[in-house]
Amino acid sequence: MNCAHRKRAVRMMQAGLTVAMLAAAAATAVADVTLVADGKSDYVIVLPAEASESEKWAAEELVAHLKQMSGATLAVQTAAEAPEKAVVLGFGDAAKALGVEADPSLGDDGFVVRTVGSRLVIAGSRVRGTLYGVYTLLEGLGVRWWYPGETFVPSQATIVLPEMNDRQVPKMEYRDMMFLENFSAAGRLWAARNKVNGMAWDDTPEKLGGRYRVSGNLVHSYNSLLDASGVKMTDAMWAQRDGKPKVRSQPCLSHPDVLAAVVKAVIAQYKADPNLEFVVVGQEDNGNFCQCEACAAIDKEQESNAGQVIRFANQVAEQVQKEIPDAKIVTAAYQWSRKPPKTLKPLDNVYITLCSIECDFAHPLAAGSNPENKAFKEDIEGWGKIARKIFIWHYVGNRDHYLMPNAEIETLVPNTKFFADNACAGIFNQGMHVGSGTDMVQLKMWLLAKAMWNPEADSRTLIEEFCNGFYGPGGAGVLKYLDAIHGVAHKQEFHNGRRVHLNAPYLYPEVLAAAETALRQAENAVAGQPVFERRVRHAHMGVWYVLAKRGPGTATWRAVEDAVDVKLDLAAIADSLARVVDEWKINRICDPIEVKPWIDWAKQYAAAIKESDRLPVPPELADLHPSSYRLVQACQFDMYPKWWAPAEGASDGWAAHVPSAGWHTQYGLSPKEDFEPGKQYKLTVRAKADLKDGAQGEVWEFGVYPKGKTLRVTAEQLGQGQWRTFELGPWAPQEGQYFWTALKGSGAKAVSIDCLWIQEVQP
Repeated sequence: MNCAHRKRAVRMMQAGLTVAMLAAAAATAVADVTLVADGKSDYVIVLPAEASESEKWAAEELVAHLKQMSGATLAVQTAAEAPEKAVVLGFGDAAKALGVEADPSLGDDGFVVRTVGSRLVIAGSRVRGTLYGVYTLLEGLGVRWWYPGETFVPSQATIVLPEMNDRQVPKMEYRDMMFLENFSAAGRLWAARNKVNGMAWDDTPEKLGGRYRVSGNLVHSYNSLLDASGVKMTDAMWAQRDGKPKVRSQPCLSHPDVLAAVVKAVIAQYKADPNLEFVVVGQEDNGNFCQCEACAAIDKEQESNAGQVIRFANQVAEQVQKEIPDAKIVTAAYQWSRKPPKTLKPLDNVYITLCSIECDFAHPLAAGSNPENKAFKEDIEGWGKIARKIFIWHYVGNRDHYLMPNAEIETLVPNTKFFADNACAGIFNQGMHVGSGTDMVQLKMWLLAKAMWNPEADSRTLIEEFCNGFYGPGGAGVLKYLDAIHGVAHKQEFHNGRRVHLNAPYLYPEVLAAAETALRQAENAVAGQPVFERRVRHAHMGVWYVLAKRGPGTATWRAVEDAVDVKLDLAAIADSLARVVDEWKINRICDPIEVKPWIDWAKQYAAAIKESDRLPVPPELADLHPSSYRLVQACQFDMYPKWWAPAEGASDGWAAHVPSAGWHTQYGLSPKEDFEPGKQYKLTVRAKADLKDGAQGEVWEFGVYPKGKTLRVTAEQLGQGQWRTFELGPWAPQEGQYFWTALKGSGAKAVSIDCLWIQEVQP
């Protein structure tokens, strides 16, 4: 390679061209395409006469990005032949004249990017292929669509392309995710630019490529299909549990009228939308599968509850296919139906959605290093032997703490590869779809998009690329933060599911101290650069959140202060959290709870501490030294109460309101914050009740789970509207235990919890 070609190769590498493009350049660096020279271009963009909406949009996107990059504006024209200096889009006459023929094997999403002399051809299907080819070229030139509304376009007055012959077809036909950010115009555009074709089932303009069309949400549809059929349901058509019908739970999959109704509804959906890839015929989101004699018999024979599911799916597929020959259906392998049947196989037009809800997401699924992941690994391998196609419903994020660090980032790419290696045809990643701006959401969305398009991509390379690009000079510090959080998973096993509590081992004091040190390094590196400052603040949000949840005086608080050699200020932390919430439009703290009340509490709690120079405590602790107890306020609990709200007489002015029997209010006990293993403790709860008239007997309970104790409290003990304390213990706390509380019976409208505290009991 001569000197000029070496310089061109360096320029291409700096611009970030794809590996395939660089390989082509190195192998055949003969002809260059100087698309723009010193901010000017004599190239035109040529569209087919019958260009699709997405091909027209591809031209607009190419024009807009090249202009922003270089200042040059390329004209767009329709022509059967391309002039000497042209970018030809789509498999039209102009591409054909250059020897670039339509290729059905590219499917809807694949494309070719090829230089033919001085011309450049970018062509794929009229649906999305050409558009994806344009976006891939722009990525090769250094453009990055990090997150909706957060884009990087490099300044490059001269754009020279090497000779190229790149062909890409995604390994997985369906690529999807569901974060709240996806459900906006900016989110749909981001998805198209990053080649995410499912669009979270949200109908999308044709110019963005539409969406991979399915009917249903990949798993749950039995009841909606039955409703759509118009068939009147009888008790016998519902799942039978203990000899009684469980109405509106699951249908009886052995009942002939259920089969007829579902077949009718599926046929109607295909007739309404002939472009469907498949119709979902799947179980509802509960465990009430039918136990009638016929359903139980097939499950027993197949040694799995998937027996009744697959038999029913096969029957539906057979009957629908008689009227809709190309019909395909998807049914779920989810929770009670996840284990593959022993001998029964899905028909060729019956696909499977396998759900990973039970798994641990801090450790790679392929390793099968804990019981949950080992079982899932066995199941995906089992389904792979009998199903023609498998789709994955995967889980991303912590549903109980949207703002908290979650040690899952390092597994996102390896798990995607694991799915692809097991012949999965697509992935749906369920993120935080009711809350925006959640923990490291920008990195998670981008990583998932890149991995789904290319499952062979290297995880660390992608993470470093994002951090160094998105956080700029702060990238090194953010990487250290991520390494601190994820490093615990490299050393020990623990279950990190879709609901993670504050007692997770990667949130121990020493880990948070390292994390805070790294994030302060990142903040110092971006000082005076507003775009990067704002992004680093969001990365810092997770540590600030944990510090506020733990509070001053805790082991975590002390460890962080020692590490950074600065006295922490809860008021400043609360203000920083409020700023991030505003900057990133964060609306929730967990699935059902808005973030604003908790931010209000944090500010008021900090103000109360500053005013009295001590933590607000209940009267029962007023005369005790703070070192003799561990106090946890309601707003510092883990799992959500139904409401956090101001409460008169509460020690810090706020309480958690428990209005139902579910274990909505929980607090994970940490051996680094709450107890020392091997010692005996007692747990005290301060609460008051809103009782119904005439309430008697047990109305409320709380306890420690698992392998702990439970205290059941009567209406007489609680009283009406008075703060009282209730003591549980003594017991020896163990790692993994948590406090829980719930109503019992029907005597109480609600119970409000002010706080709890834990005290060592001397032998």
